[in-house]
Amino acid sequence: MSEQTPTPAEAIPGGVVNPATPPAVEPKPEAPAPQGEESPAAPAPVEPDYKALYERLNADLETTRERSTEAGVEADELRAQVAQLQEQALRDRIAAEYALPPVLAALVQGGDEAAVRKHAEALATVAAPKPLLGAGGLTPHSEPDPYKGLAEKLRQRRYGI
Repeated sequence: MSEQTPTPAEAIPGGVVNPATPPAVEPKPEAPAPQGEESPAAPAPVEPDYKALYERLNADLETTRERSTEAGVEADELRAQVAQLQEQALRDRIAAEYALPPVLAALVQGGDEAAVRKHAEALATVAAPKPLLGAGGLTPHSEPDPYKGLAEKLRQRRYGI
């Protein structure tokens, strides 16, 4: 083995030391400087650059103000979208109450619920299916009237007409 490689006993604290190995030298702690005297090796405190610090903080403040303004504009846009969607939902709900077809439901207007309701009602009267003129109950889906012609039959029996 070489002299530079420690033996296992040397590497383990409290182990047996090889006499050929020089003892380890522990560094001595420096004595504190006496009070009132400054050591020449101690660095002088560095004065912070207040101007650079002020400029950096001012730039951060401007960035924060810009972000705040952008966030406020975005919030206003979102509020306007929410109000528009709420108005559209109100018009759709009322149009559904009056059973308006989608084409007419898109035409419903009004600023508040009463105005929307009034307009939807007016559209519903226009869009309501009109009865066919001249049908007179002879439509194929109507049920026959069991009393129809009863008066005629009685008159024929009684008077023979």
